[in-house]
Amino acid sequence: MTMTLPAVTARLPAAPHQRPARLPALDLFRFTAALFVAVFHLVAVAGTGSVRIWGDPPDTVFGWFYPVASYGWVGVPFFFMISGFVICMTAWDRSPGRYLRSRFVRLFPALWVCIAITTVVATAYPKVFSPVPFRALPANLFLLADPLGLPRVDDVYWTLWLELKFYLLFLTVVWIGLTYRRVVAFCLLWSAASIVAAELSRPWLDAIVMRGNSHYFIAGIAFYLLYRHGSQIELWLLVAFGWALSIHYFEGNPWQASHGMSYTPSSVLITLCFVILALLATHRLDWIRWRALAVLGTATYPFYLLHYVAGFAVVHFLRHNTQIGPISLLALILATLLTTSILVHRYAEQPIAHRLTAAFTPTR
Repeated sequence: MTMTLPAVTARLPAAPHQRPARLPALDLFRFTAALFVAVFHLVAVAGTGSVRIWGDPPDTVFGWFYPVASYGWVGVPFFFMISGFVICMTAWDRSPGRYLRSRFVRLFPALWVCIAITTVVATAYPKVFSPVPFRALPANLFLLADPLGLPRVDDVYWTLWLELKFYLLFLTVVWIGLTYRRVVAFCLLWSAASIVAAELSRPWLDAIVMRGNSHYFIAGIAFYLLYRHGSQIELWLLVAFGWALSIHYFEGNPWQASHGMSYTPSSVLITLCFVILALLATHRLDWIRWRALAVLGTATYPFYLLHYVAGFAVVHFLRHNTQIGPISLLALILATLLTTSILVHRYAEQPIAHRLTAAFTPTR
């Protein structure tokens, strides 16, 4: 016996035959999320380890800005939601082979370049972070450090392992063939599996369904379906379900709990993330068309990959060897990271990606 979804496709507006052009608003949101995470790490996390890169505790150094920066981790789930939107958008009308090629080329060239930069920085200036053992490097190059239990080159790379698992999970529906009904079914099954995982408390099941984060990807997928097909009650229910779970899981955020931070700001911020993507999905942000945002969008991934280890090392060095004030130094570091990321994308990531794309494209 097979279970079918309600026949909702008959009342859907005609879907476009082509994927939408690059959405500048997504570039803006991606970079904003990365910037929030970078500020969170460089300001709030910077004073919790054995080495205080600012010299004094960051709450003393930054004053009122410290609690503001402490909620920057909201950028991570916002990333996951955007990823759900983008992956569904880019996968539509693509074969499984093209989908896998596009994900590999998008994920790994920048990763390889930034791992090299991070390793050089940690080796040359080990006062903040030490380079990982050589035996761990090959696994890191293919995002296998987490499943193999090896140290990461950079701790922020834990999100990339979740992204990779999401790509592989979504491959199942790409393999079958993307349609509205199948993608909705995929979201429903993934949501149900996440709830079952919470009930059973099985680590292996948690590892597969990513309980605690799956609802962000699912909400992002639902937002893209809203963008593509228009308002449908089942899609808004998926979004509402994701929002409800996000509010639940945010209360248990380890950073928030260990630092006694108020639950209210994170609830407001995550709700704002849902509202922003709802505006995008209902085409209320189509007026955002600034071409310069594409530069920020392409630089976001290298910026994220470099901001932690390399950013900490540069802050520590300059803070202890110059008289630059903390706010000015923070702005300088962020600007330097952005500039470096633009150069990495243009002169390293892009050429490698083009060669890989050519190598992976079948010749007739």
